[in-house]
Amino acid sequence: MRSLLTMLGIIIGISSVIAIVSIGDSMKGVMDDIYKDIGKNRAYMYIYNIEDFRSTDFFFIEDIELLKDRFGDKINYLCPTEGLRSDVVVNKNTVKLQMECIDSGFDKVQHIEMLYGRMINESDVNRKSKVIVLEQNAALKIFNRENAVGKTIRVKIENNMEDLLVIGVYKNDQSPVLSLLQGQKMYEDSYVPYTMAFPQNYGFYQLDVFIADNYSVSTVGNEIISYVAKLKNREIDNYRFYTVEEDQATLNGIVGGMSIAVACIAAISLLVGGIGIMNIMLVSVTERTREIGIKKALGARTKDVLFQFLIESATLSAIGGIVGTMSGIGLVMLGGSVISLPIVVNPLSIIIAVAFSMIIGVFFGYYPAKKAAKADPIDALRYE
Repeated sequence: MRSLLTMLGIIIGISSVIAIVSIGDSMKGVMDDIYKDIGKNRAYMYIYNIEDFRSTDFFFIEDIELLKDRFGDKINYLCPTEGLRSDVVVNKNTVKLQMECIDSGFDKVQHIEMLYGRMINESDVNRKSKVIVLEQNAALKIFNRENAVGKTIRVKIENNMEDLLVIGVYKNDQSPVLSLLQGQKMYEDSYVPYTMAFPQNYGFYQLDVFIADNYSVSTVGNEIISYVAKLKNREIDNYRFYTVEEDQATLNGIVGGMSIAVACIAAISLLVGGIGIMNIMLVSVTERTREIGIKKALGARTKDVLFQFLIESATLSAIGGIVGTMSGIGLVMLGGSVISLPIVVNPLSIIIAVAFSMIIGVFFGYYPAKKAAKADPIDALRYE
């Protein structure tokens, strides 16, 4: 029992560090999956740092067509980043709808699982067709059925009521963690052609760009900015090209930094555990004084006694480290199963944790071991 209580500080410290590091690695894995779905070669181009702003600085539909012609082989997808919201009323049933405005080919750069019908195509965009693709939950809430292809809904676009034909229904596969981060959804998702939602002379602030896989995102981004700046008679600094990779690197840096900071705080308990080991080893040396005297009288060398107590201290600490590691992994696994988070446990962190606990044991056990090794055998044999 005394040994268990001694190891408790090590167990708590190691389990806390393992749990925190594993949570950090797991969150990085989740973020990687999220950004993989968003698109590694995705970027956003927007107007930036213009003092004497002109209406011509916006991106117009004709500008978008020029960019497609100029960078056709380097761009997989290019479209304004815009969305609309509207209340949809069907049979006294009101549903809040979020309409993402897209171009044809969006399903080529993003994974979209179509359940019924089809996705928006080039003909819909060119003809400015009044069509919509609903997400599965939106179809269920509006029509009480998944297959809503052929149905019509009335939405509000630019203060005008428009009847849109449902041409498809898709399923939105979203990770439980992302759903948890986003919180409760107030709007149901859908897609509409961007040309239908906005007039020809509408100016867009931001563009959604997918660069071809065999090209550098940053290199092509610089080329596009140079072209747009020249087209708009502006400076390169007046437009910004922000990649998804930059956003992911920033977020991973924040998550990693927080994990390290919290792990360092949790590691303070290892210091407490080390002091506990030193205390119990000092007590053990005092209780075994006669045993030490007998061993030295029978020829045990100073270093033999030193190594004996160091091994005991390191073993005690290592056992605490192993128990703490198992507890930390179990705690993380339990939490991951509750929130459906895929857990990542780095084997290197386990090895480092156990090795570090042994080092703690050796470090804090050295003084008691040295005290035992230097004991005078005659005095030790007289000890009662």
